[in-house]
Amino acid sequence: MKRVLFLIGAVCVSLVAKTGPDFHQYFLIKTMRIDYYFTGIKGETIISLDQIKEEPIWAGNLHNLIDTLNYGNHKVEIYDKSTNTLIFSRGFSSLFQEWQTTDEATAGNYRTFSASVLIPYPKKPIRFLHLSRNRRCEFEAEFETTIDPDSRTIRRDQPPSGFKRKAFIENGSPHEKVDILLLPEGYTKKELRQFRNDVKHYINVLFEAPPFNEYRNCFNVWYLEVPSEESGIDNPRESVFVKSAFGLTYNSFDSDRYILALDNKRIRDIAANAPYDQLYFIVNSKKYGGGGIYNLYSTCYTHDSADENAWWSDYVFVHEFGHAFGGLADEYYSSDVAYNEFYPLDVEPWEPNITPNANPKTIKWKAFIEPGTPVPTPWDKAEFDAIPYKNQEARSRFLRQQEYWDKVGAFEGAGYVSTGQYRPYLDCKMFSKSLVDFCPVCQQSIIRVIKFHTAE
Repeated sequence: MKRVLFLIGAVCVSLVAKTGPDFHQYFLIKTMRIDYYFTGIKGETIISLDQIKEEPIWAGNLHNLIDTLNYGNHKVEIYDKSTNTLIFSRGFSSLFQEWQTTDEATAGNYRTFSASVLIPYPKKPIRFLHLSRNRRCEFEAEFETTIDPDSRTIRRDQPPSGFKRKAFIENGSPHEKVDILLLPEGYTKKELRQFRNDVKHYINVLFEAPPFNEYRNCFNVWYLEVPSEESGIDNPRESVFVKSAFGLTYNSFDSDRYILALDNKRIRDIAANAPYDQLYFIVNSKKYGGGGIYNLYSTCYTHDSADENAWWSDYVFVHEFGHAFGGLADEYYSSDVAYNEFYPLDVEPWEPNITPNANPKTIKWKAFIEPGTPVPTPWDKAEFDAIPYKNQEARSRFLRQQEYWDKVGAFEGAGYVSTGQYRPYLDCKMFSKSLVDFCPVCQQSIIRVIKFHTAE
């Protein structure tokens, strides 16, 4: 199965037909950034408009204007106001949606999160519709407004200047490639040389991992040199608070290793200096941690080359990009997380690599399952669970000895729960902390996203 995927990916030629109307009929080649607020608790969401900004760069594809992936917990739909024609849509996820599953939100403590949507700049007035998934994973409209692109209330100031923009990989026009923008967090001016070295290291790691190794020429990689006043990032559990460029912090949602940023508008203002489809923060900290939110951003700590576990950050870098770019769910179930009922067992998740459905006739990755592979697929789960989590080598060795080690099936244990959710492969970069590859199902999802962004 893997061999087929690799052959398809040998060149960056999209087989995805373009979707949607003609770009130049409705849009200019620059960005409209719509900033708004999520406010609420578990089960309650209030959306309010903050501001609208004009930005100079539109990096998105000019052909695939309508999102056909159906990924993300939210979606925006843009309609031409005069004809009510759908002219753009995009799926994404948010910090707010994750926070709504935490104990804090369940307890009824209201919080507000800033968020942004980037769309190509419309030529004429539009209807902006924001949708979110309900408990049944169906999209429901939550907010609607009309926007006049000529309004005097739209901010037209230029992005903050003074940050060096450099291309690490430049394979073509941003409109025809996936553009990754790397941002340094917690690097002082004197440490930016180390940031450049880290860019080289982690991008090489990413493009050594299948299927990215077969699709390297579909990507551009940019970085901005943004110095921090102080080195490192916040670590609240150790009472460490740092004046870093973007305000990233450990212990997000009270999960020690979870690194996120809440200063959304500062991030967007600085990032507007470069073309990007994906934002990635390289964090100047040796403490294990990271994060990845679909179509929002990824974060990853940096390794200590003298440490025998230096490869851990290589794993985290690719794993988190699997979330933010590929729309992949966590397949593990044995680590502590901040969420409650993140994936209800009676609902099919939108993520392509986990499911509560173990029916061989209807499971969503049935095309990958070979005849003779039972579904659900048996494995010695109780014995695996008895192996200490810290002994990753023994856990990996145990999985390789299973009867269906190299088969796509339905293996119980995924999405933060031990029973009731299934993953397609015994081991995968979304399951264990190891240097194993993405499984065939995850690779297919990543390839779908690449082709969507690079359609001609």
